[in-house]
Amino acid sequence: MSYVCLWSPAWPTGAAFDADLAPALLGCAPRVVVGDDHRIWIDARGLHAAQLAEQLLTVVRAHGVPGVRAGTALTPIAAECAAAHGEFLKGRSFGADAPQDGYGSLIVVRPGEDRRFIAPFLVSVLEPDLALADLLEGLGIDTVGRFAALDAHSIELRLGLDGVRLWSRARAEDDRWFFNTPIRALPSASLEWMEYALRDSERLLFVINSLLTSVCAALAAQGERARELTLVFSLANRTQYTHPLRSSRPTADQKRWLRLVRDALEQLTLPDAVMGIALSVDAITGNDGAQGDLFDRGFASADTVESMLADLADDQGDVVVVPSSTAHPLPERRTRWVAESATTYVSRSGLTLGAGSATPPTTPELTLQLLPLPQPILVDTAPRRDHDVPIRYRDDDGWHQLIDVAGPDRVSGGEWESPFAREYFKCVREDGMLVWMFVAKDERVTLTTGEGKDHWWFLQGWWD
Repeated sequence: MSYVCLWSPAWPTGAAFDADLAPALLGCAPRVVVGDDHRIWIDARGLHAAQLAEQLLTVVRAHGVPGVRAGTALTPIAAECAAAHGEFLKGRSFGADAPQDGYGSLIVVRPGEDRRFIAPFLVSVLEPDLALADLLEGLGIDTVGRFAALDAHSIELRLGLDGVRLWSRARAEDDRWFFNTPIRALPSASLEWMEYALRDSERLLFVINSLLTSVCAALAAQGERARELTLVFSLANRTQYTHPLRSSRPTADQKRWLRLVRDALEQLTLPDAVMGIALSVDAITGNDGAQGDLFDRGFASADTVESMLADLADDQGDVVVVPSSTAHPLPERRTRWVAESATTYVSRSGLTLGAGSATPPTTPELTLQLLPLPQPILVDTAPRRDHDVPIRYRDDDGWHQLIDVAGPDRVSGGEWESPFAREYFKCVREDGMLVWMFVAKDERVTLTTGEGKDHWWFLQGWWD
C-alpha cells in the first residue's frame, strides 16, 4: 500500500487546521500533506497501511474531529474514493476490506483491485471540470467503469487532452504526486586533532585513506558511485584549503580514489600545517551500465579493467606510448610504438601539465585508419590500359561494390631475402567509404586468398 487518505466533513483546512494535530500525525508517519476538500494524505510506503490508518484514526478522534473516515490503496484515486465516498459501498463488495468499523470508518483496497474498486462510483468522484462534466453527461457516461471502458483514441478525439488525463485516472492510473522526495545527505567523513599538526604527505594520505574507507562503504551500501569528492584541509592558521577530486568514471572503489588522492597530494602546496581533514561526496550516480571502452567490448569487465589499470599505474608509474615513424615505404612497417615518460613527452610537445591537449583542427578532415597487418581479400578486377583495377571485393562482411578507383601507385624494394612489389589503389565503395588496398606481386606473403596465383589482394586500411 502506498497512500492513506483521511476525510471528514467537518475537517478544518488551511490556516484553520489544528496546530496540535499535525505533530501528532507526523508521530505516526514521516510525511503528511494537508490537502483541500477536507482531505489529508499520508505516505504509507514501507509501512503497513491498514495498521497505520487505524493509528491515524485514533489520533484524529482524540483531537475531537467528528465523522473521520480513512481509505488505503496503491493509487491516490482509490484511496480518495474509499475515504471520501465510502458510504456508497455499504452492503457491497468491490475488492475492498473493512477491518475496523465497517465501511463507515476504514476501507482497505486490496492490491491490484484499484480499478475494479472505483468502477461503480459515479464519474463525479473524478472531479471533472464543468465543461468535461457536461460532455460526459451528454455522452451518457455516468460511472467510472463505463468511462474507463472506452478507448484512448475516442477519448482524445471527443474530449481532448484533459479528457485523456481524466480517463487515465478512471483506469486507476493516477499520476498525482503529493510527496516530494526528501533530500538525502551524501556520504562524508572528517577527522580533527588538536595536539599536533601534520605536514608529511604520507601521514596525510594515511588519514585520508581511513576517511575513504567510511565514504566508499556508505556508497557501496546504497548501490551508488561517486563522480566528485571534495577534500577540505583545516590548517593551523585557522583557515581552510579546499581541493576537488574528480574521477573520469563514477566509482565507489576505494583504491581508485586513493590513487587520485595520492596524485593530488604530490602536486598540492598547503600554506600551513594540517589540523583536520574532511572528505565529502559532491556528485553521485547509480550503478548504471558503464560506458564502453577499447578494453571492454561486452561491458561486463569494466570494473576488472579499472582495477588492472590502477595496479599497473601503481607498479609501473605513468607510461606514455608515442609513435616513432621511419621512412619505410610499407605502412605496416613504417611506425613503431615506444614508451616515453610523461615529463619528456610534455616538454618535447610544448604542452603544460593540466592544460589539456593541443587545439583541434577547425575544419573536418578524414583520417587514415591502418590495419595492424594487411587483411587478405577476394577481388574481382577489370582491365584498364596496362593493368587490372578492382571493381569489387569481399571481406568478412561480404561483397562491396567499388564505384570509383584511383591508381595504381607502385611501390617496390627490399633486400634479396624480403623483396616487395605492390600496386596501391584508393577506392570508393558504394556506401561512400574510402578504402586503401593493394595487390602484392612477387612478394613472399604467408596469408593468401588462394593457391596457384602469382599475386594476391590485401586491404591496407580506410579513411573516416
